[in-house]
Amino acid sequence: MLYETLNQPQLLFYYIILGFCSGLFFDAGNFIKFLCSNKKFANIIFDIISTSLVMMAFIAFNGYINYGIIRLALVLSFATSFTIERFTLGKLLAKFYTSCYNAFERIIKRIKKTKKDETNKNN
Repeated sequence: MLYETLNQPQLLFYYIILGFCSGLFFDAGNFIKFLCSNKKFANIIFDIISTSLVMMAFIAFNGYINYGIIRLALVLSFATSFTIERFTLGKLLAKFYTSCYNAFERIIKRIKKTKKDETNKNN
């Protein structure tokens, strides 16, 4: 036999992990888009970069782990775990970095306000 057939549960597990990691990579791209103030050009560029890198990772992983054989069950497990990560952990991460960004902006406003008050007092 050329290829192993008894490692299917192990392959399924690897593809689930790859799906979650790809979702986290997509979240990192969304974080960078968020820092760019959600400009249309940045959204398009980072979506293209994220999507192409995730697909290249899937193809490379498939070639290395599964010898390039694409099976529907493995593709579905990857897509399902990617989707689950985007709807669960992805939403939590988006709320977290939005709240951190808003807190940071409030601190910056306070610093600017105190500096402005100090310059008005000195004059």
